[in-house]
Amino acid sequence: EYVFVANSDNLGAVVDLKILNHLIQNKNEYCMEVTPKTLADVKGGTLISYEGRVQLLEIAQVPDEHVNEFKSIEKFKIFNTNNLWVNLKAVKRLVEADALKMEIIPNPKEVDGVKVLQLETAAGAAIRFFDKAIGINVPRSRFLPVKQLQ
Repeated sequence: EYVFVANSDNLGAVVDLKILNHLIQNKNEYCMEVTPKTLADVKGGTLISYEGRVQLLEIAQVPDEHVNEFKSIEKFKIFNTNNLWVNLKAVKRLVEADALKMEIIPNPKEVDGVKVLQLETAAGAAIRFFDKAIGINVPRSRFLPVKQLQ
């Protein structure tokens, strides 16, 4: 009934039956694992409460004048690990209702010296469409991304 989704480079992303049992018992349709934010976590997202729902806020969505505030570990204390738990029946319901209206996030980049605009959606941003969606604080050991081979 639930699927666990994680980035392939996250060596700490493993199924945790305690989390799964919590979701089943509480009928949570969506869960994002978050961990305490560190100074190294400047690019990732955080959870906010907006319009009565849990929502993901990514740095690319933050106006330039508020970027330093967003990077603050005092103001935004949690960080999205991108370990996500999703109820498949809820996904089916939302897809059939055409209710997953994912926001496009413009992400300016430079590739081989050429400025490009990459258009993205964030899997974690779907959290706002689900009923009884939660963020759950997990130890940093569940977020161990390997970005380089060295």
